[in-house]
Amino acid sequence: MSDNTTDQKSTVNQEEENLKHLPFNIQWLDSSYQQTCLPDSPWQKILDDLEPALANKARQQFNNPERRQILIELLGKLFQWKLFRSEPDTPHIILPPIMAEEHRRKLENEAKSWLQIQTHKSALEIGAAVTEDEDINHLSNDMKNFLEYTYQIVRKSLERYLYQVQQKESLKQEEQKLQELDKKKHQDELTGGTKLRSILRDTKTNSKKLPMIDELQYMPYPMTSQYSDIVSSSVVAILKRDPRRVVFITEKLFGQQLPISLRQFIWTECLLRFEKKPFDYDLSFVELQTRRDFAAGVTRGKNELKLTNPSNTPVTNLIENAVIETYSKVHALHPYLEEHHLRFTIKILNVLYTYKKDYEPYFIYWLLPFQLSYRDEKNKAEEIYVIAMHLDLFVRHCFPKWSNVFTIASKIMTDLSTSDPEFYDHLKTISKIRTKINPKDFVTEIISLESKQSGSATQYTRELMSDPVIFLRKWIGEMFIGILNTNSALYLWDQFFMIKWNTQYIEHATKAILYLIRDRFMYATDYDQMRKVFLDEPCLLHTTDVQAAFVHLALKNEDPKFIPAMNQRFYPSKPVVPKQNDKQQIPNRKKAYLETIGMKDISLTLAIPSNLAINGGSRQEFDIKSIIVEIQVYSAGEKIGDVSTGSLPVLRGREPTIYNWQKIIVDIPNDKLILSINEARPSYMPTRIQALVIVRQRLDIVNLITLGHCRFPLYIPQKIGNLDTWDVTFGSITRALHAGIPPISLDMIPDIPKAFVSDKIGPGSSISLTIFDPKAEQHFSQI
Repeated sequence: MSDNTTDQKSTVNQEEENLKHLPFNIQWLDSSYQQTCLPDSPWQKILDDLEPALANKARQQFNNPERRQILIELLGKLFQWKLFRSEPDTPHIILPPIMAEEHRRKLENEAKSWLQIQTHKSALEIGAAVTEDEDINHLSNDMKNFLEYTYQIVRKSLERYLYQVQQKESLKQEEQKLQELDKKKHQDELTGGTKLRSILRDTKTNSKKLPMIDELQYMPYPMTSQYSDIVSSSVVAILKRDPRRVVFITEKLFGQQLPISLRQFIWTECLLRFEKKPFDYDLSFVELQTRRDFAAGVTRGKNELKLTNPSNTPVTNLIENAVIETYSKVHALHPYLEEHHLRFTIKILNVLYTYKKDYEPYFIYWLLPFQLSYRDEKNKAEEIYVIAMHLDLFVRHCFPKWSNVFTIASKIMTDLSTSDPEFYDHLKTISKIRTKINPKDFVTEIISLESKQSGSATQYTRELMSDPVIFLRKWIGEMFIGILNTNSALYLWDQFFMIKWNTQYIEHATKAILYLIRDRFMYATDYDQMRKVFLDEPCLLHTTDVQAAFVHLALKNEDPKFIPAMNQRFYPSKPVVPKQNDKQQIPNRKKAYLETIGMKDISLTLAIPSNLAINGGSRQEFDIKSIIVEIQVYSAGEKIGDVSTGSLPVLRGREPTIYNWQKIIVDIPNDKLILSINEARPSYMPTRIQALVIVRQRLDIVNLITLGHCRFPLYIPQKIGNLDTWDVTFGSITRALHAGIPPISLDMIPDIPKAFVSDKIGPGSSISLTIFDPKAEQHFSQI
């Protein structure tokens, strides 16, 4: 018995020791961590200042023997040997029988929280942490050196690891091809005469033929790559060590689609915080407890229903028929119309019914994102239960109440009536022309909530079901699953989880989709055509367009009238029948032909680290002559022109060093850039056209690094009478530069730059230039 106890203690000690040296359990990340901890690394200088400061704060708690002992244990043996050798070491006072296990756990959690706060205060005192305003200028030189040192180590380690992965990728691709062939052969062998298989064959033969975009092709983990998954897994490993940093990650990634590992972590973290509101250190414990509670609930339901298998319940036939019918009739779900997926879906919904004695048809839609995001090939036995548990958490904590669904849809239509009355009137008019309602389009919750409030339920229901607002309720009620293609839907779910399912952003998403297909609605002439646009067109949207439109509303709070031009799908020209007794005819799409413009007098104010030499290129640290300014022009996310500087920059002057940043002023006087704009995309209304400025530095013949970027409006839409046109922003323009590479969408560039230690340029960097009309310049004929 004593031998077993000794072995267990030895195993625990070994795991704790491994955790110190391999905290992330990812080879390249652990290797980077170990390098930063070497005796000659910059971290040691910080540690020499941080440890005494923290020790002084800890001593203030030593009047209480229990607090003293728990703090000594948490700070570790090495810390104790260096700074607390004279302090009493009495571990038995916080162990049974003197202290109960529950009391010790509470004491330890309180001590951990206290240590985190005091460590941060000590770090602020020695300049080793940023303040709440993220001002990096208050960091000590030692901390800046450490951060730059760590950045270089992590970057090189990751690049080395990605190169190794790339070398093995071709072999893996060959293996995957063989596995896919074997899998297909196995599925073909399973084709038989069951009810499900026969229905599937009939459905695939007779299903409606609508155009499908490439994104809809079935992928286990949509919109991810091997490299993004590697980075994602590494970020998750770091977050597991400090879950509080998830707030920082979500702030940085909001507006972008999450890789699979990060998606699983952020979704689960959100669901668990809704469920238990755990302490920062107890997230894994809460997940374990939630899984145990769900398993106990399934067992209890299994006994109450007298089942032999929780995936085979009294409502199995009902669920099976509903799943087959839903996947057969909904165009956006056709990529998953496969027997193994349908059977998987049916089993999960039955397990959920066993747990909560509840089933609703819309669960089928809400389930799909979890099926795509929580696949676990290694633990197939648990996979069904884990996915069912996450769906249950979503149903109870995330989906808005049906009354809120009604409110969001009504608000969008109300806003539409004032912001775009032409669009609103057109929808309301065609919804009453040749109205033929299909009640199966809508779940009963959308109809019954209204019917109960009406004295004449039948009449009110018919009027409601012909109103465009009910389609918006359907979009929201299904949470865009079955409406959009799954890549786009998963993108929106990522955003909703990152902002904890704030209904304001559900409204933004709905409005974004509505405006993306505005042009298509304007071609519709009756209810049936309007219905087809509502139900079939959204799934044909490109994910990048959905992202651009959502960011346009949710991050930039811009006018939705610019969104229709973001839709990259082209529709054939078709005359629209005007409304009766209406003199105003719906306009046709317009093509935009833009005047050529020029840019000159380019000047840069760059804040660079003061320890870099500046002499026009004789040293490698900062070569002014290698600076290049590139200007790209975008219309609704589509690049329609670009131009770059070619002459040598000139150093005009420099300013005094402030907070270790040296400001220099660099002119590029000899360049007069001419922008010839390509034809912009046709649209009902002129879209805003922006310029993206990217400042780069050439390292050698091949390699360039990006110093910073900014954006500014180049052509601004305006209306002269009934004519939609553009106004060019001629004259001088000055913009603050954001450090680093620009984001994937121009609308994601914030108004105020944020500074980070790894930036190549610091706060106060800017660019100024003059936009001119080349036709008015004498040099124009020489270019």
